[in-house]
Amino acid sequence: MVLRKFSICILASLFLLSGCSGIKNIQDLTYIVTIGMDYDPDHDEYIVYLQGLNFLNVAKQETRPIEPIPTLVGSARGKTLNLAVSKLYKLSRPPLFFGHLKTLVLSDKVIEYKFKEVLEDVGRNRSLRPNLLLFTTDQNIEEILHTKGLFSYPPVYTVLLTEENIEANLNDIGPVSLMSFLRRYYEPMGSAFIPRLSINENAWETDAPNPVLLLDGYSLFQHSDYKGILPSKEAVIVDWLLDKRNQIDYGINIDDELAATFKLTSQKMKVKIKEELSQPEFTLDVKVEAELLEKVKEVPYEKVKASLQESIKKEVQSVYEKGIEKKVDLLNIGEKYYRFNGSDYRKLRNSDRFYLNRDSLKKINVNVSISHYNAYRFNKADH
Repeated sequence: MVLRKFSICILASLFLLSGCSGIKNIQDLTYIVTIGMDYDPDHDEYIVYLQGLNFLNVAKQETRPIEPIPTLVGSARGKTLNLAVSKLYKLSRPPLFFGHLKTLVLSDKVIEYKFKEVLEDVGRNRSLRPNLLLFTTDQNIEEILHTKGLFSYPPVYTVLLTEENIEANLNDIGPVSLMSFLRRYYEPMGSAFIPRLSINENAWETDAPNPVLLLDGYSLFQHSDYKGILPSKEAVIVDWLLDKRNQIDYGINIDDELAATFKLTSQKMKVKIKEELSQPEFTLDVKVEAELLEKVKEVPYEKVKASLQESIKKEVQSVYEKGIEKKVDLLNIGEKYYRFNGSDYRKLRNSDRFYLNRDSLKKINVNVSISHYNAYRFNKADH
């Protein structure tokens, strides 16, 4: 009887173990971390690119082989996204694994012709997580997916796979998740942005150019419609104004010569809306904390501070007017108007005109506090 019970236990254990027989070892899978999508309007076909990493691509430095492991990029065409991807399944050994998918890269043609359809397809796919990073590009997606980090590090060390909001940005814009974008995209007022990917061929080199990826502006959306591109310089200012953690290095000219450079942190920008108006009118209050990095010319303190405040004011005004030209609310002014002026908003909604114009921005107040001087001194009389 004891022997029989022992045999039954052994058989039960074997059945339990057999349930794990289908589990793959981590080195026996091709991890898909990025999907790139392009569109061919002449043939009405999607072109899908999959960026695949092997376990050795992401292993710690001490366990990685001396020879760099290549990054695989697969591509296929299809009338739908699913048909295009399915063509790669039977051509993939080790098999594809989408459990660690992190990034979606869309070409400008997808944005122009098929953006809303792609959003619907992505939204229906339960295997795609809402924290998926979203990028657009006008460059060759295959080249983007083949671009590595410095020192031949794999793509997980590039901006393509950097987590959203992991740290403050310095002189740069940050990645945007699908969830964050959709939250803005469907709002009745305010704008939504997708960072644009680009390749820089010239900044770094070994015995040959070492291309690197960068975020080079925004693709703009207003009322769920595509509104064009915001260049990198203005995109950095927008990101800096809307995210109080971000910093920018900023130089000011006095009498047509560089006088000083600062590191600037913008505190929360405040929007003051004039109430009971059929058209939004508002004032912006911008508080800035500045750190003096370099004092290039001997200029009185008050003149330096006043010049810095005036220069920032012009930057904000310029960004606002860029948005007006494209009929995009870059600073999300309309969001507060919509929240607190519901009846007036409903009247605007039935109008064909854009809810902002140059006269809507009545005043920009900029208050700069220089908190650190890095051992530079101003004359007492100048302070």
